[in-house]
Amino acid sequence: MNRDELKTKLADFISDLKYQEKSASTLTKYKTDILKFIDCIQHDEPITKDDTMAYKDYLFEQGYSPRSINSYVVALNKFLYWLNLGQLTIKKLKMQQRYSIDNVLSPTDYKRLQRYAKQLGYDELSMIMRVIASTGIRVSELKFFTVESIKSFYIHVRNKGKDRDIILTQELARELRKYCRENKITKGPVFSLSPKQIWYRLQKIAAMARINKDKAHPHSLRHLFAKEYMNTFNNPLELADHLGHSSLETTRIYSRTTNEEKRKKLENMSKKR
Repeated sequence: MNRDELKTKLADFISDLKYQEKSASTLTKYKTDILKFIDCIQHDEPITKDDTMAYKDYLFEQGYSPRSINSYVVALNKFLYWLNLGQLTIKKLKMQQRYSIDNVLSPTDYKRLQRYAKQLGYDELSMIMRVIASTGIRVSELKFFTVESIKSFYIHVRNKGKDRDIILTQELARELRKYCRENKITKGPVFSLSPKQIWYRLQKIAAMARINKDKAHPHSLRHLFAKEYMNTFNNPLELADHLGHSSLETTRIYSRTTNEEKRKKLENMSKKR
């Protein structure tokens, strides 16, 4: 099967994934990742194992992280298996298991971001940060927060093919309803900022607050929620429900500490000697 035939088959593959009820973002990622491989093929002959192995080498030479390379490899392999070309699949890179998580917001960082957001009049961003840090939702799930849905303490969402309920505390529900009243939001979505706009504003206030900008992204607020939940309850099974994880292994990441937290523990240990 040559390059042109692969492009033709790709449309059928994406259609097949669609009817497996994969999300729109997943379909886009598969299409983009597989086109990247097809674009790397510089001949019109049927592809061989040499082509797929060369593709992995190309990604490495371009400076992609091992995690990113493995993501591309997974997409390509799935496509090749679908084509009954399993003999052309390639192995993922071996990655050392990490026992630290870094570039995660601390509660102090969060308070500083909130303070600067309010100083700049970023009321919507402040409320969004409050919601993510209090519920652990994905930024893409903000669309489920509507004037109608926040009348309850449970917001039903369907994301990545899975259903779950986002649970609001009484305090958060009251704050959301007050926010809507003060901003004259009477129906429909509570928030209007796009994920890109949220990211941009977080970067801006992080610079002002002198917080590492690598920490200033919506997913870091989700990390903050998860870390605090684990520190308080140490219940990865419940946390997986809150986060919408299918695998406990994904959730257990949040039981790990940052290198800074490890350093502070060592400092405290040395003081006791």
